[in-house]
Amino acid sequence: MKLLLAEDDQLMAKALCDTLRREHWEIEHVSDGSTAIRAAFGQRYDLLIVDLMLPLQDGKQIVKHLRDANMQTPIIILTGIADVETKVLLLGLGADDYLVKPVVYAELKARILAALRKRKIETGDRLHYHDISFDLGRHEVVRAGRKIQLREKQINMLHYFLMHPEQVLTREMILSYVWGPTVERYTNVVDVHMHHLREKIDKPYSVRLLKTVNSVGYKLST
Repeated sequence: MKLLLAEDDQLMAKALCDTLRREHWEIEHVSDGSTAIRAAFGQRYDLLIVDLMLPLQDGKQIVKHLRDANMQTPIIILTGIADVETKVLLLGLGADDYLVKPVVYAELKARILAALRKRKIETGDRLHYHDISFDLGRHEVVRAGRKIQLREKQINMLHYFLMHPEQVLTREMILSYVWGPTVERYTNVVDVHMHHLREKIDKPYSVRLLKTVNSVGYKLST
């Protein structure tokens, strides 16, 4: 399981990261809201843990930004503010849960697992868009009732598009998600793989779903 922790208190962040890693969970740490948003769009995380009072963009702005972009990754907010109004606002914006500081690890772990169970029940084990269905467990792609065989990179690219329908994904975002953050930025690898993905996903069908956004990237839309 891969988690993102957005926390500007370095001592607290280190303690949380060390503790969560003992559960054999992969966790990445960022210290401000803007970096958290970029990371959330650039990588696939199973859950985000976000401090409410972050620099640059706070927890409320992060939740709103991600939910407005139709990103459904579970988000747990860490907050030192325990008033009802703040809690209602956070849940209304789309946060899955909140935890009042100081953080008790056993409670955080329980809330992480509960948020993941809740999201799995809500979304099931498939991603759908238009007439495409992607079985996450089997890595099986079906369009209009017809199974489509894809290579690993093509599957990962389609997965990324299905997680962010109607959203423009830049070439840099796709590179980071599919090939990792260390891949050479100035390469046409995304365009090459998009060509092959379209040959299988779009070309045989009357409705083309993978659209080019000139000079920016691509998006999945009708």
